[in-house]
Amino acid sequence: MGKRINHFGRLLGERVDILVMPRFGSSFKFKMRVLTLVLLFIVWLCVTLAGFIFFARGYDYQITKADNQLMRMKMKLIGDELERGRKYLELTRTTDTQMRQMLGMPGGKFINLPKGWEAAKEREDAQAREMFQKDLKELSTQDFESYIDKIEDSAKMRLASFQEIAWYFANRREGLNSTPSIRPSSAPISSGFGYRLDPFGHRTTKRHNGVDFAGKPDSPILVTADGVVRHAGWVPSYGQAILVDHGFGYSTLYAHTTGIQVKAGDVVKRGDKIATMGSSGRSTGTHLHYEVWKDGQAVNPRNYFK
Repeated sequence: MGKRINHFGRLLGERVDILVMPRFGSSFKFKMRVLTLVLLFIVWLCVTLAGFIFFARGYDYQITKADNQLMRMKMKLIGDELERGRKYLELTRTTDTQMRQMLGMPGGKFINLPKGWEAAKEREDAQAREMFQKDLKELSTQDFESYIDKIEDSAKMRLASFQEIAWYFANRREGLNSTPSIRPSSAPISSGFGYRLDPFGHRTTKRHNGVDFAGKPDSPILVTADGVVRHAGWVPSYGQAILVDHGFGYSTLYAHTTGIQVKAGDVVKRGDKIATMGSSGRSTGTHLHYEVWKDGQAVNPRNYFK
């Protein structure tokens, strides 16, 4: 082992001749110890490695900087799109209000906004603009998630509101179709709604729960709204009568008829012919006795046609 160290030491201490022969000009020679040559190589290697590391780090920095700039651009685009979407959501609020007004809907929780709502929205807009102008390293994930959550909550609220409008419209349409709104006969009215003298000669007044249409025998009788026939047949005093349930608290009665064309369970539409005019039951002549009931109470049929 000692011999090897001594031999290595003598090798480093030896001098070597280095001959430099340029292409043009005279050559020259200089002497250098092996140790010096090794040290110069080590220095060159260190400088080369340091340069490579510096270049690599600089390259990574440039790549990271470019990526940050690209991310900032993407974040700005995302922010612009989110802001545009939020503004469209706010426009739907105006549409929501207009639809409710056109349908005659009550105020409700979606149309009557709390006091200070506009100022709160302006603060949210300012916070959003400030957030998307920040550098990526300063951007708070919590703030970004909070902003997205607010947009999502607003969208859910608007969806719920439109669903409520659709439900209201569907039920209102069904309610309109189920509301008596036409004359059951084109014949003139011979007796109105309310108290009247007994038509059978008694000198007493009696409540008349409908109106009478005096027409020709076998003239058509029309159902005044969509509904389901609950009874079609003989009823004491009313003779051949038809009771139609329209839903939404409405029902109608057509009495003293003849030629009944429907049966219990039939679904009828407004304007369908259900019978003809007659004088069945306790009647003084050919006519139709027509009643409208709302929530279990007889109401004036004149209020349901022109």
